[in-house]
Amino acid sequence: MTSTTKLLVSDYDKTFFYKTNPEALAENLAAVSQWQQRGNIFAISTGRDAASMLYERQNRDVQFDYLVSLNGSLIIDSNNTVIFKQAFSSSLASALVDDIREEFNDEIIISNGFDGCNFTQREMSQNDPIAREVYQRNLAIYSRSIEQSLEHEVLLVGCLAKDQQQANAVRSRILDKHKADVEVFINLNYINIVPKGISKASGLERVMQHANISRSNVTVIGDDYNDIPMLEAFRGFAVPNAKEELIAVAEDTVESVAALISRLS
Repeated sequence: MTSTTKLLVSDYDKTFFYKTNPEALAENLAAVSQWQQRGNIFAISTGRDAASMLYERQNRDVQFDYLVSLNGSLIIDSNNTVIFKQAFSSSLASALVDDIREEFNDEIIISNGFDGCNFTQREMSQNDPIAREVYQRNLAIYSRSIEQSLEHEVLLVGCLAKDQQQANAVRSRILDKHKADVEVFINLNYINIVPKGISKASGLERVMQHANISRSNVTVIGDDYNDIPMLEAFRGFAVPNAKEELIAVAEDTVESVAALISRLS
């Protein structure tokens, strides 16, 4: 890459993609295409796994040069080549699943990035059309049972809390028991547990090295708690719907990814 090549990194849900605002997605997609045509790099950094984002690429034409998935424990490039991954030990993965199942039964996530299980929103799907759509999508993406998922590498264990209070309580409980071995992030009331030292910021450090991009040419944008590490580490912006704690560490608030690209151009 040249010394002038820029890297823009965006969170996905409620930053790049608003389920209730398809026009904003179209604008962001068009702006990213122009950004890339100018020789710059675009990355998605998300709590989602690669399988879910490959589904988004196929169904919504979301094109990225790099994907920092699972809050940084798996990174792939545009060819789906893995450039970094970090898994739990099998014993720790099993212990985390046991801890989560005490409260959430089988409504949990176990992911190696490309497959696993995701039974979250099963109960909600009985009465909520949006939750039903998400649950049915998950059934189409993930092929394994909880037990089968634990027979493979595990890069993330998670669940979906009913509200912020429960999410914070679960996070505290997991950290009290496993603080030396895990990081716990909250995003949209999802609890994402990843190996110690992993974050969106650590993921972007690896993307920088792989793409040979200087820190001064990196800009990030997000909305939720799991985005805070990357906004603290890089030049960061927030969307208007962002959590107050994230806005507090952002350089500024912009209306959308498209608006930020216009500002950076």
